[in-house]
Amino acid sequence: MPCLNVAWISGWGMAPEYLEPLAKLYWPGASHSFLGPVAGAVQAAAQSDQIIAWSLGAWRVLDFAAAGGVVAGRVLLLAPFVGFCTEDRLGGRVSRTKVHWLRRWVERDRDPGAALEDFRRRAGLAPSPASAASAAPYGRADLLEGLDKLAAPASPALREFAAGGLPPHWRGLVGEADPLLDAATVCRNLPGCALVAGASHEPVSLLNSIQGGLDAI
Repeated sequence: MPCLNVAWISGWGMAPEYLEPLAKLYWPGASHSFLGPVAGAVQAAAQSDQIIAWSLGAWRVLDFAAAGGVVAGRVLLLAPFVGFCTEDRLGGRVSRTKVHWLRRWVERDRDPGAALEDFRRRAGLAPSPASAASAAPYGRADLLEGLDKLAAPASPALREFAAGGLPPHWRGLVGEADPLLDAATVCRNLPGCALVAGASHEPVSLLNSIQGGLDAI
């Protein structure tokens, strides 16, 4: 049997390598690649046997498909959303004002480490190791572009795609205790997405709900 090729796309402000321990833990027999949640990431992953995309990475996959993009294999979306900001009433818990405030912080500081750590804290994610606390996970321009996407209202095409439900061989998981997302509202606006009791925004808490490895996705 050929080795499965799995592409992982991380969330905003998170190094792609953050997901590497999960790949080794849950699917040690697969071949893995790790991408930041930047423009072009989904295109780069589109021919993979499996895409596992988290948070902004999951939004990238939804937006790609809504624009007519096609992925070859299965898709697992962790903490997906159609609209990130509270004002859109699509399940996001963060105000657009706060996203703009974070963008200004990242843009003005030579070292965005403090802004990134503040975001991690608000998202309920583990702090960065001291050795990496001041290191940007990818380029500043991509960090700012990602915040622009988080702040933007959901497009009509994305709303329409989401309302039709997840395609066959796609699966979405959102945590009941996610501080950034209202899971029930996300699931109403993205049929086929499942609420995971007790799970947070951390991908490991969502992956713990999967039994049977890649074959179960």
